[in-house]
Amino acid sequence: MVDWILYTLLRVIGFTLRYRLIDESGLVSSSMKQNYIFAFWHNRILLMPNLYLHFVGRKPLTALASSSRDGDYAAGVVLRYGFACVRGSTSRRANQAFLELTRLAMDGYSVCITPDGPRGPLQVAQAGVVKLAMVTGLPILPLSAVVEPCIRLKSWDRTIIPLPFARCIAHIGKPIIIPRDADDAMVEKCRLEVQQAMIELSDESA
Repeated sequence: MVDWILYTLLRVIGFTLRYRLIDESGLVSSSMKQNYIFAFWHNRILLMPNLYLHFVGRKPLTALASSSRDGDYAAGVVLRYGFACVRGSTSRRANQAFLELTRLAMDGYSVCITPDGPRGPLQVAQAGVVKLAMVTGLPILPLSAVVEPCIRLKSWDRTIIPLPFARCIAHIGKPIIIPRDADDAMVEKCRLEVQQAMIELSDESA
C-alpha cells in the first residue's frame, strides 16, 4: 500500500513539473540506442523515475534498491513504474546484486545506481559503480537534478521531494568509461572522477 501511495503521488507531481535537460553527453533521448549506468546521489532518488520517463521513455531500465524496509518501498515504486529492480547493498546481498545487475546490463538494460546509498556517507561514491562499469563495459553517466521549490526530508541525505509545478533541471555529465583491465589504483582514480563529476552536477554542497 505504501509503495502504491508513493507511486501515485510521484506520478501526479511529475506531470506538473517544468522539465529542462542539460545534456553534456549528448547521448540521452527517446532514440537512445546504447544502455548506460546512470549514477546520481541518493537524495535525488524520488526524482529519477519521472526524469527517465520524460527524457528517455520506457526503454529497459533496472534500479538497485537496498534490502531494508525503505528498500521495499523503493523497489515497489520502481516496479510500479514498469522498471526492473535488483535488491542489495554493500552490507547485504552485495555479490548477488552485482551478478544480477551484470546479467541485466548484458541483456540490454540501463542501470540506475546511487553510489552513496543506502546509508552514506553523503556524496561519497562507493567503488561498486566503477566495478560494474568495468565488468559490463557500460559507460557511467553521472547526473543530477536541481528542483525548486522542493521539500527536504530530515534524513541522512536530505531527500528531495519536488512540489507541484516546480522547475526541475536535469543535468547529465560526460560519459566516464572504465578500462576493463583497471587495477585497484585505477578503480580508485575512476571512483574519485565519478564522485567529483556528480558533486559538480549537483550545483550545491548537499
